[in-house]
Amino acid sequence: MKKLQDIFLLFKRHLKKALRTPIWLFIGLSQPVLYLLLYMPLLKNMGATSLLPTAEIVRVFVPGMLVIMGMGSLFAGFSFIDEIRQGIISRWLVTPTGRVGLILSLVMNQLLTLFLQSCILLIIALFFGLHVSLVGIILTLVLILFIGITMSSFSYAISLSVKDEGILASITNTFYLPMMLLSGIMLPISFAPNWIKNMALFNPFYYAVEASRCLFAADYGNIMVVKGFAVMIAFTLLSLWLAVRALNKMAV
Repeated sequence: MKKLQDIFLLFKRHLKKALRTPIWLFIGLSQPVLYLLLYMPLLKNMGATSLLPTAEIVRVFVPGMLVIMGMGSLFAGFSFIDEIRQGIISRWLVTPTGRVGLILSLVMNQLLTLFLQSCILLIIALFFGLHVSLVGIILTLVLILFIGITMSSFSYAISLSVKDEGILASITNTFYLPMMLLSGIMLPISFAPNWIKNMALFNPFYYAVEASRCLFAADYGNIMVVKGFAVMIAFTLLSLWLAVRALNKMAV
């Protein structure tokens, strides 16, 4: 119980810091909203998608936008590096909270922001004709939060290893764009040529996007839902382990 209290205290500290600059909540939301406003209407007149009603296009497009926001947690480490440089993290290491608790307090702050952003995006999508069951929305949000944990933990692990914003930017930008494009966020991978389809199979976020679309379609028994959750849970555990391992190395 004491450890949980310590984690919650650190979480409140991170939350207060984030609330000092609430503009970042809307900056993180701006990219998917712009895609929703400026890109999605183009799909109405594009090939086979022109046969789909607007509400159906929204149902296919919005899950990808939610995944984009989850993947955006990969940039969480930039503000973290400044705290490493100031020696704040070193002081945390001598507290009784524990390494796992320190990482969880950081991740929880990212998850709260991601959850709020996702809810705002879903509300905006309702005005475009989105119709999704409550069960589909809840399960999709759970999946998006797993993505948030994965990406923020990876970001913290990299930050603890490189301790430099320039190197972190190079690493994140190198991997972010290919992962995004090969996940079928903009358009289903089924529209792509075979070589892209084969490459997408090695991208964990492809399974997350496909699972989200199945959930939005109320196709809960689809095997892609199982694969999506299984893959993201595995990567969540791996990323948390890497973040804790990096923190332990810093303490040595």
